Amino acid sequence: MASAPQIDREWLGLRKLTAYADVSERTLRAWMRLADNPLPAVQVGGKILVRRSQFDSWLEQHRIRQLPSVDVDGIVADLIGSSR
Repeated sequence: MASAPQIDREWLGLRKLTAYADVSERTLRAWMRLADNPLPAVQVGGKILVRRSQFDSWLEQHRIRQLPSVDVDGIVADLIGSSR
């Protein structure tokens, strides 16, 4: 039995996007309602669609930035020294 060919779609509905992004539909809808830099989407009738390339680009803008290193030992030593 031959399987159906996989279609590589540019526009994804929320159900397909949840599988692609491994996040819930609730999370996607929250991202679309962000006041600052919302996830770009279109709605035609009741169907919400997101362009895969725009989603990938939007997601790349939300990379976690590495925090500067903190000298915890130094801070503790300062606190102990100042409390004496």
